[in-house]
Formats: sequence, C-alpha cells, structure tokens
Amino acid sequence: MNKTTMILLFVFFFSYSLNAQLVVGENGNIEVKAGATLDVAGLEITPISDYNFSAGVTIQKSNTSIALPNGESMLRSYYMDQTLENLSATVVYNYEDADMNGITHNAKMVVDHDGGNTMEYEDSDDLDYQVTSEFQDPTTFAIVTAGDATLSVETLDGEMSISVFPNPTSSILNINFDGDLNLSIFNMLGQQVLETNSKQIDISGLETGTYILIVQNLESNNSTNFKIIKE
Repeated sequence: MNKTTMILLFVFFFSYSLNAQLVVGENGNIEVKAGATLDVAGLEITPISDYNFSAGVTIQKSNTSIALPNGESMLRSYYMDQTLENLSATVVYNYEDADMNGITHNAKMVVDHDGGNTMEYEDSDDLDYQVTSEFQDPTTFAIVTAGDATLSVETLDGEMSISVFPNPTSSILNINFDGDLNLSIFNMLGQQVLETNSKQIDISGLETGTYILIVQNLESNNSTNFKIIKE
C-alpha cells in the first residue's frame, strides 16, 4: 500500500492529555489519491477514490475518552472540527495498551457521523491494537473512537442481531439492523406513544421516563423488545 504519513502540524498539552492536530489552512487543500493513506497520529484514512481535505478541515487526536451508551470509549478519540463529508475510505484506528481503558481487543470502531448520530462498526481484521472498518458508501465523519458501544443487543428469529443506542437518550434513538422493521414505543401504562419504520427515531418530544420499544422484523414477523430510558 502507498502510504503518505502527514507530519503533525500542532502538538500541545492540555490537562495532562497530549493532543495532535492536522490542520488544513484557510487557503489550503490536501488531496489524497485513491489507495494512498493519510496517517494522523494513528488514525489511518485510505480513500477508495481521490479525496480532497479542504480548507478549514481539522483532525485532532485527544488522549481522553468519550461517553458511550455502555460506558466509555478508549482513551484515544479523533475529532473533526469541520466534518469530513462524502468520504469513502478504509479507516484504521490504532491504539496502545495505555489507551484501552478496560476495553478488550474485541472493540468496535465507533463513529459519530454528524454530531449526534453515533454508529458502531465491526473490526474487519484479526489484529490486536488496531480496529479496521471499510466505508464503501460516502460517509460523514465527526468523531472516530473505539469501544464497547452497544448497550442493547438482541436476536431476532436467531438470524441476526439488532442493536439500539444510545440508551439513555434525550433525542435520537438509533436501531441497527439489516432489514425492514416496524418500531413501536409504549409508555409504562401500556399506551402506544410512537410508531415508525425509520431506524432513527426522534424521541425528544416524549416525557422523561422509561418506555418499551417493540421491534418487529417485517420479513419474519418475529418481535423483540427493549427498555428505553428517555432523559
């Protein structure tokens, strides 16, 4: 693989955490050819097609964790002050023992796509100390980290798993399942308060409290349920 390692432009200390940044200046532009790799402090981005990191793009590494539905991430998170838009790439998240924060080598990649829409992705390699995911479809990146992100995982009809996150949440609830679903939310009085087929549900209008999410697989008609906490 052709590998281009970018020299970190800024390195500074803050609250005993080492942060490293790649900053594209106001009039700058970095073009990374398909198959070449941009390496920013251990985050390797290999575009599937030529990609321009345009003026104003900042990728910052922080040796701190972020809150995830099932606890905290590793002590290594990458922030894009200006989101990376329409990027198709193989992304490799490299980490060290000091970053693991109690998380095993079975960690998944966690990507915040637009400042709230967080998804987890399986590691496609068998190597310790790195998590690899391939994003064939153009994707937006705001934060990249790794951890045990899924709070709720169940099996529908024994065929594949479904995950629901973040939970608790004050606004958006994501359902990760490769198939068509019918989703119903009930309050603790048994009253249905929401029904949808969308896998991203806005529950900001619901009162704070506990709810039951019933998930029905439209192909098999089998159902499962989750306890949801609205903050």
